[in-house]
Order: sequence, then structure tokens, then C-alpha cells
Amino acid sequence: MNIEILSDRVEFIYGFSVRIDDEQKGKYPIYGSNGATGFIDSYKVEAPGIIIGRKGTVGAVTFSPDNFTPTDTTYYVELKDKTRDDFKFWYYYLQLLGLDKLNSHSAVPGLSRDLAYLKTIKVPDKKIQEKISNFLSVIDEKIILNNRINTELETMAKTIYNYWFVQFDFPNEESKPYKTNGGEMEFSEELKKEIPKNWQVNKLGDVLKTVLGGTPSTSNKDYWKDGNYNWLNSGEVADFPVVSSELKITEEGIRSSATELLKKGSVLLSITRHLRPTILAIDACANQSVIGIKEKGEIKSYFLYPYLINEIPRLMTLRTGAQQPHINKEIVDDSFIVIPNETSDLLRKYNAKVESIFQQINSSAFQTHELIHLRDFLLPLLMNGQVKVR
Repeated sequence: MNIEILSDRVEFIYGFSVRIDDEQKGKYPIYGSNGATGFIDSYKVEAPGIIIGRKGTVGAVTFSPDNFTPTDTTYYVELKDKTRDDFKFWYYYLQLLGLDKLNSHSAVPGLSRDLAYLKTIKVPDKKIQEKISNFLSVIDEKIILNNRINTELETMAKTIYNYWFVQFDFPNEESKPYKTNGGEMEFSEELKKEIPKNWQVNKLGDVLKTVLGGTPSTSNKDYWKDGNYNWLNSGEVADFPVVSSELKITEEGIRSSATELLKKGSVLLSITRHLRPTILAIDACANQSVIGIKEKGEIKSYFLYPYLINEIPRLMTLRTGAQQPHINKEIVDDSFIVIPNETSDLLRKYNAKVESIFQQINSSAFQTHELIHLRDFLLPLLMNGQVKVR
């Protein structure tokens, strides 16, 4: 392998001045600096494509298997000689070049194309490139498949929840839909709608314990040294379910942050910007932008997670703060939740019905986490020749 510079092999081309709100919806992805932002009915570049963040999320590398449109906050990549280079290989290789560190603008982060072109590179011949990209693609395809399966499973679980606890067509004593078959209903003043007779309407904080996260002093690095406990930020709560965290914190750090460790099965809610719920598949604590809700009896995460999904549109309207829109713990605690009569075993039946779905989601999420770890571990080793594909 000869040492060259990046501009010998690839070209970074400016994206297009296209705004998704101005375009008709369609099947072709439009990419910003941090990945796909939506779909429109036209495209500017034929697949496959590599998109690199130019402004905002500098140096982020995205692959598009479909015809696409890159916005003007990105570059898209063209190979100078397709007989020498494999396109998918370059998607992986570009992730190792430290493009995110080539910010040439102080106010708004921006990737300098001229600086990127001067990067020294050392790449194998095309046959080896193809072996490497094919191997890594198998891992990526399994990750994509797992994510699709989990999306379908989550949709299935939410559909069951909505059928039972929103439409109130849970199975009656004759295993027929309750409301559709004339089940008794009564008007709830709190919810301003009819609910099954004798069901309870409570405030969430009166029924379940909620916990606001916290952050210990960042000046004390001992809190993060050799930590044994997962500590999550609000961004990590976007994952469903949560199976890992980037930071580990010590027990002393947890005490210093005035929060507590939440057990697996607790539901978390990010309370800043775009509010998001998730379920913990591990024990963890979180920062002050996250609220934890503990399970109690038959009120499990399988019930709480879809409940919060349905609550998000309402909670979004209650955010305050211009710079950092958010809600507070009191708003969550004051949210109304409707629960079957205490003498009913409906929650137990519901949990039994959906438990296997959530277990499959957890299992798939853990596998995906391990696959990502394996891919990221092997990527530099394959690229520098320390590991070979036979």
C-alpha cells in the first residue's frame, strides 16, 4: 500500500440548496449533516452515496443505498477511479480519518474540504477493499434487520396497548371487545371522556414514584474514575430500550448528584427539547434532564412506556424556556393516568400478553449493541491490516 493524500482518490462535492419543507413528499431521502431528515419525490444524486457533514455535525459519515439529495450543509463523495476503489469500502474508511476534527470555522462548525484533501491515506487494492466492505456490510445489515424487527415489535405492543387502554376494547368476560360489545362506560371529569365503569383516574405522581436525575460536580473527576454504574444523558434516552451508557459513575458520585440508581424495567423520560420515553434494560441513573418512573405491582414498563408515548404531544405543548425548552417534574407528576379497577386482573393479562414482545426487543437490542461494538473494534484493525478477511 502506497502513501497518498485523500484528494488522489476521492472528491468532496458541495450539496444542494434544498429545503425539505419546500419539496413534495416522496420516496427519496434527503440528507443533512447528521443523516436523513426526510423523503421527497425527486433526487439529485444516484445511489450509492456517501454523505459527509460539512456544517453542524462536522465530519459525520452517512451511507445511502438509494438515490438521494444532499443538502448544502454536506458534501457528497465521488471516487476518482472506480476501477481502483470500492465505494462501500470508502464509506467505512472515511470514518477513521478524523474529519470531525477539521473544523475551520469558529462560530459555526464547518469542515474544510481543502484540509481534508491533505489527509494522508494508505489503502489496500480493490480486491482487499471489497473483502473488507463485504464483511463489515454483513454486520451492518444484521444491525439494520434487528432495528427493523424491533420497530415492528414496538408497533405491535403499542397497538395492543391502544386497543385495550385507549379504545377500551380489551377482552371482556366472553373474550369479546369490551366497549364495542356494550361494556359499561362512565364520564371522567379529569379526562373529559368516557372510560370503563369503576376504572380509576389518578395523577401519575400519586400512583408511582418518580425520580429526577442529577449531575455531580464535574470538577471531581473521581466520581467518574472506575465507576461501576451506568449514567445516562438525555440524548441516550432516545435509544429504546437502553442497554448501555457511555459514562460510568461511582456510588459516591450518585450520592453527590442527589439522584438514585433506577432498576432495570424503570421507564425514563427525557424532559428537554424533544421529549422521549424509553425503558431501562439495565440498572442506571441519569442526569437532571431525565425523569425516572419506577414500576409498581402490575403497573409495569410494558404499560407505562406506551402510556408516555401517547402523552408526548400534550407534554410538548407544556414546555417552557426559549433556549432549552423543557418540562419539569411537577408536570409529569400531575399527568392523569387511567388504571383498571383494583379488583380486575386486566393489567396482569395485558402484561402476560406483551411480556414476550418486550423480551424480544431487549434481546435484539443487546445483540445490536454487541454487533456495533464488534464492528467498531474491527474497523481500524481491518483498515490498517492488523486483521485480514480470508
